[in-house]
Amino acid sequence: MDSNQFQAGLTMLQNPILPLARLVQLLFITGPFSSISELLAELNEPIETNSCRYDEPQALLRPYMDVLNEFHRLKKAEPLPYKIIHPDNNPVDPMEAVDLWTSQAILTRELETLNSLLCAPCRCTLCCVGPDQSYSQSFFEIPLSGKETALFSLPSVDTPESRGLTAHSETVLKVEGKPFFASDPAIYNWQNGWSMILPKETSCQKLRNNGRCTIYPERPDVCKRPQIFSYVLEASTAPGHSQVYIAQSKVLAIWDCPYVKQFKDEIAAYAELCEIEPIFKENKN
Repeated sequence: MDSNQFQAGLTMLQNPILPLARLVQLLFITGPFSSISELLAELNEPIETNSCRYDEPQALLRPYMDVLNEFHRLKKAEPLPYKIIHPDNNPVDPMEAVDLWTSQAILTRELETLNSLLCAPCRCTLCCVGPDQSYSQSFFEIPLSGKETALFSLPSVDTPESRGLTAHSETVLKVEGKPFFASDPAIYNWQNGWSMILPKETSCQKLRNNGRCTIYPERPDVCKRPQIFSYVLEASTAPGHSQVYIAQSKVLAIWDCPYVKQFKDEIAAYAELCEIEPIFKENKN
């Protein structure tokens, strides 16, 4: 692939927002500012930090104002509406918790744009099709929100049986006497939410023959995030653990993806600049 087609995405990889946001957090907590807006008004000159250069810091940070306002909780010593724990179940202190929370939000938003810039030149349909006969998997799953299910005119399965299982439960959901993945594509309401199931040799209903998506501007959120994900926080699935998250401090990149393979070093450098661990994982095999 011609690297010139990916230049906009590569430029973003070289200058992540997170180091700049962390600098703003430090300045706000230790400085005389009463609001994030007041602080941003002072950022009129280019800023260099940790090998990154930000020529217009105000413009870069403005889309993240709702996230940056989380720093007010620290300055006012307010209780946090969420709880973050280490993998060993020990609680994270408030300063680190806010850093993890805002890092997850900033990376998720930035990676949506970054992934789109890297994905489009590939003209790849990897995320839009089920496994072929060479794969060990019987199906691929595309998570959806309740509202996003309306984008597809597919059969829907929402039963007590489906809501008591996940797509990957040891007990396999049966539909009309057959495993759910032995049928055509459909949408299921599982224990952990809605998803579209693409069985072997099938494709997303919205994928054209030319490999383009017919609902690209309105596509589901998960489709905006191939194939580099923020994995700074993981929602706890323990009973009664609503608004509890496990600190992971990672960026997950899916090795199946052609641009992840081509730009592995750049993705690793991006994670290092953000002070988080890059993980490269094969999703389809």
